[in-house]
Amino acid sequence: MNEIMLNLFELQALEFEETFQPGFAERIEHLRSRIPKPILSHYDRLGDRGKKGVAVLRHQVCTGCHLSVPLNAVLDLKRGKEPRVCDNCRRYLYLLEDD
Repeated sequence: MNEIMLNLFELQALEFEETFQPGFAERIEHLRSRIPKPILSHYDRLGDRGKKGVAVLRHQVCTGCHLSVPLNAVLDLKRGKEPRVCDNCRRYLYLLEDD
């Protein structure tokens, strides 16, 4: 599951990049093909509304909406069980390796 979230986080970084560089389109298509359709669909719905689909989780706080995330969601992310979304902003939560 961590690989899926890493791909989703990288996809977001490429899609929100202000300068488009050669090879971006191919890399974006490659990443999109590696993400399950239900997850990608939810991500795209947020993007259609002008929101980023992934937020980093820092110190048990979603960086998308700046609200606290329940401890069980943090533990699920650390275990890599399943993707979790913020209960408030509905963005996928991405836990950095350092945290």
